[in-house]
Amino acid sequence: MSKMFAEISRIVNEDISSRVTQYDVIFEAITNSIHANSTDIKCYLNFNGNLLKDGDIELGRIKVDTIRVVDNGDGINEDNYNSFSKYRTEFKKDLGCKGVGRFVFLKVYNSANYLSKIKDIQEKRQIKFHINFDTELDLKKEPEKVSENETEILLNTLNSQYFDWDRKIDRRIELDIFSIRDKVLMNLIPTLYFYKQKGVDINITFFDEYGSKSTIISPQDIPNFKVEKFNVINNQGHIIEFKLNYNIENKSGNLHAFYCANNRTVCEFEDKELKISMPYDYSGFMLLESQYLNSQANNERNDFDIFPIKTDVFSTISWDMINTELKKVISKIIKIGIPKTVKLNRDKINEIQDERPYLVNYIDENDIEIAGVLDKKQIIEKAKKKFDASKETVLSNANKKEFTDEELTQAILLAQNELISYINDRVIVIDKLKKLIDSGEQVESIIHNMIMRKYTTDSQSKDDFLILNKNNLWLLDDRFTTYSYAASDKRVKDILKDLDIADDDTKIVNDKPDFSIFFSHDPHNDDRLKSVLVELKPFDYKTKSHRKKHQGLLQLREYLEAFKAKEKIKEVYGYLITDVDDEFADTLKGDGYVAMYSSEHPIYHRYYNTLDISIFVVSVRTMIYDAEARNKMFLDIIRKNSRINQLFKNSELANS
Repeated sequence: MSKMFAEISRIVNEDISSRVTQYDVIFEAITNSIHANSTDIKCYLNFNGNLLKDGDIELGRIKVDTIRVVDNGDGINEDNYNSFSKYRTEFKKDLGCKGVGRFVFLKVYNSANYLSKIKDIQEKRQIKFHINFDTELDLKKEPEKVSENETEILLNTLNSQYFDWDRKIDRRIELDIFSIRDKVLMNLIPTLYFYKQKGVDINITFFDEYGSKSTIISPQDIPNFKVEKFNVINNQGHIIEFKLNYNIENKSGNLHAFYCANNRTVCEFEDKELKISMPYDYSGFMLLESQYLNSQANNERNDFDIFPIKTDVFSTISWDMINTELKKVISKIIKIGIPKTVKLNRDKINEIQDERPYLVNYIDENDIEIAGVLDKKQIIEKAKKKFDASKETVLSNANKKEFTDEELTQAILLAQNELISYINDRVIVIDKLKKLIDSGEQVESIIHNMIMRKYTTDSQSKDDFLILNKNNLWLLDDRFTTYSYAASDKRVKDILKDLDIADDDTKIVNDKPDFSIFFSHDPHNDDRLKSVLVELKPFDYKTKSHRKKHQGLLQLREYLEAFKAKEKIKEVYGYLITDVDDEFADTLKGDGYVAMYSSEHPIYHRYYNTLDISIFVVSVRTMIYDAEARNKMFLDIIRKNSRINQLFKNSELANS
C-alpha cells in the first residue's frame, strides 16, 4: 500500500483558504486541462434539486451541484500520475504549476473522480481522489480500445462545510453559465493569451445541463496585447522587472485590470487601492506580470503575500511601490491610446478642487497624471490620509524650540490648507441658509443658531491659536472672527461679569442681546474694548408687524448706549438683521439712515453724532449673499494660485 506523500487533510485544512468557492474549482479544473495540452475543453454544470413551481415558472435560484470537465489532453499518463501523487511536485513548474491545485477540489467536494482514456497505451484509467487517497488502491487501470484521448473529472458530492441543508449552509454559486463563462475568461485570459502566442488555439464550451444552454470561449475572445515593461527597486536595492500587457480599444465596454501570477489573473487592480475605469467609448485589458508576483501568490492564486505599504525580508516590495511605478506606465499608455486624457485629468482634478480645495496640495502627482481614469473617491481618500498625516506631524513638532526648513514648510502648508478647508466648509453653511431663505423657512431661531448657538459664550486671548470653526460669526463680517469675547443670547449682567465690568448703573442688566461681540481696541491693551451688538428680528415681513422691526432699532440703541457708558468700552456698533421691504426702507430713510452699496440689497447706516454710535440695518438676504461674495473671492484666489493649475500649465507646455 502506498499513501500519497503528504497528509491530505492537513493540506486541505491548513494550506487551502476557506475562501475557496466553486469558481476556484472550475478555474483549477480547466487550467489543469490546458496544462495537459488540451485544445477542446467542455465544462458541464448541473443542478440536482427540485424547485417549487408556480405554473411553468420555477421559484428559487438554480445553483451548481455537479461540475464535470471533459478534455482531449494528455490524460493521466505515467508522468502526470507521478506528479499527481506528490505534494508540491516540480513537474510543469515552468507553466506556473505549484503542485497544490488539486487540493482545492477537496475544500469544496468530498472527492474528485477522474476517468482518462489514453490512446498511446490503449488504456482506461480511473482515480478517486479523496482525503484518504491511496496512490495504489485508488488507481484503476483497464485495457480499452481508444481512438482519441479523453479525460473527465467529475465532482458531484459537496462537503458539509460548503453545503449542508440541515445546518442552513449553502455556499453554492448560481448556475448562470454566461456569468461563469465570463469569470473563467477573466481568470484565464493570460493563460489563453500565452498559448495563443505559441499558435495553440483553445476552445472552452460551457453546458448548463439543467437548463439546456451553452456558451463558449474561443480564440476570438482573446485580444492581442501590447507590452510595456518597467522596474521597481525593492527594499534591498535590487531591480525587479514588471511587465504590463495591455489592450485599449475605442469601443464601449469596461476596463479589466488584473495583477497576475503564473499566467493567471489573481486579483483586480482595485483590490489593491488602484481603481481605474475607462472613459465612455473606451474599453480594454491590463494584465500585470512579474516573477515577483509569481513568487508571492498564495496557493489558491486568489491573493498575494504583499503588504500595502511596509516591506520585510520576505515581502521586499509593497503594493504602494508597485502602483507608484505602474501609474507612470498607465499615464504614458492612456495619453497615447486616449487622446482626450489631459482634458479628462483636468476635469476630474477640478471637480476635486471644487469639492475639497484644501486637499489639492496633497494629491500625488502620479494620480494627477491619470486622474481621468482613476476613481475620484480613491484620489480624495489618499490625499486625505496625507493631509491627516501632515497634521499629526505638525502637532507632534509643536513644542520643539527649533524647526528644520522642511518642518517649517510643512507647518506653513498645513496652516494654509486648514484655512482653505475652513473657507470651503463655509460654502455648506451659505448653501443651507440660502435654501432656508429661498424656501420661505426664515425661522429666526434656526438662523440664530447657525450664526452662533444660543446661550453660549466664547473667549480667546491674543496668545490663542485662532479656532475658526467654533461659530459662523463671519456671516456678519469676516472681521468678527477675531473677537476676544462673544456671547449669544446671554443677559447683559452676565456679559459684563465675564468682561470684569461693573453693572451698578446699568438699567438693562436682564436684557439679552442676540449677539454681543467684543474686540481688543488696542492689541497691546486688553482694557480698551470695541463692541458689536447684533439683533435678529422676524424676517417674514408679510406676516410680522412692521413696527416690531423698528422697535428692534430702539432696543439696539439702548444696548449700545448701555455698553458705551462703560469706561472700558471705547467703541460700539450695532447691527439689525431683518427683512427690509420698501416700507421699512422708507422709514429708515426718514430716520436719517443712508443706503450703502451691497451685492444684493442696500445696507442702511446711521451714525448718532451725540451718542457716538453707529447702527447698520442689513437684510438677511444681503447678509448671506455678501458672505457668499466674500467667500467666492477667497475661493477664486485659492483656485487661481493652486498647485494644480501650475501642474496643468507645465503639462500643456510639455505636450505642446
